[in-house]
Amino acid sequence: YNVERYIRRCLDSLLCQTIGLACLELICVNDASTDNTLSILLEYEAAYPDNFIIINFEENRKQGAARNAALTYASGDYIGYVDSDYYVEPDMFETLYQAIVAHDCDFVECHWNIVNDTAKRKEAGNIGVPGFVDLSVYENRMDYIAISIGMTALWNKLFKKSFLVENDIFCPEGLRYEDIFFCYLAYLYANRYYRVDAALYNYYQNEQGTVRTRHASYQFDKMDVMLFFFDVCSERGLYQKYPAEVEWMFLEKFYVYMLWEVFQEFPEQSYDFYCKLKNMVVTLLPHYKENPYQFLEANATDAFMLRLIEKDISADALEEIRCKLLQAFA
Repeated sequence: YNVERYIRRCLDSLLCQTIGLACLELICVNDASTDNTLSILLEYEAAYPDNFIIINFEENRKQGAARNAALTYASGDYIGYVDSDYYVEPDMFETLYQAIVAHDCDFVECHWNIVNDTAKRKEAGNIGVPGFVDLSVYENRMDYIAISIGMTALWNKLFKKSFLVENDIFCPEGLRYEDIFFCYLAYLYANRYYRVDAALYNYYQNEQGTVRTRHASYQFDKMDVMLFFFDVCSERGLYQKYPAEVEWMFLEKFYVYMLWEVFQEFPEQSYDFYCKLKNMVVTLLPHYKENPYQFLEANATDAFMLRLIEKDISADALEEIRCKLLQAFA
């Protein structure tokens, strides 16, 4: 959406992939842009008619609808997602493809670089020890989720299409942070996984992007996404099969992440949200204090935020806590 400034860099990085253009199907969804994004996409489609599919939304439908629509058009056996203001290294998809085929994985992922307008600053994401992981072994799944629970981006991964379709892994529509829902379902369904030990994706710090934009009301979409995730897991039996995992995912994104974000960006709403969030946690997860992931993944801040659930804190006391937390992590 409205990425005329970045889209050529993104598409050019895909056109020069070492895997070869003949192996790539590039599906671009224009989400009712009001700038020149669509005309640029049509220019590339005209130049590479055998490789590009352009889907044009007449109304803005957000990232989830765009990703879902693109998947219905995909004819390839493997699916990768690239955000339009980012770009990839030349060997990204050849490397991921070789790994997913060699190890017959449900999905694979790589590290990434953080870049800005002046320089590339390598800062590879910590996604654990590289190599193959058998997620059908419960202890391995626990280790993976503990490491990856905060990393729910789609852009550093390659998925087997049949894995997505057979398990009905999709994005919620009309909400931001759709990738949280998608990735958490993948983490629960996957049995075979591979970590590539290379930074192949370039995460551009776009100050106007969804993730970087602060003080926006859609930041609260995380709550709706996680409530939807909880309901879907309950309906599908995933909550019954993986209760600790589903509960920890919910606790982290619905409560810890959301309360921390409110503390930083919406201080005037801190107390109301604190009361609302902790009441929801106690209602939905009455045994949250017994969750084993708190010993595997939680850092000191997480542990402190979770302890606030069991406290009866006044508005003034919470404001004092909020200020001290922000000062400590400034």
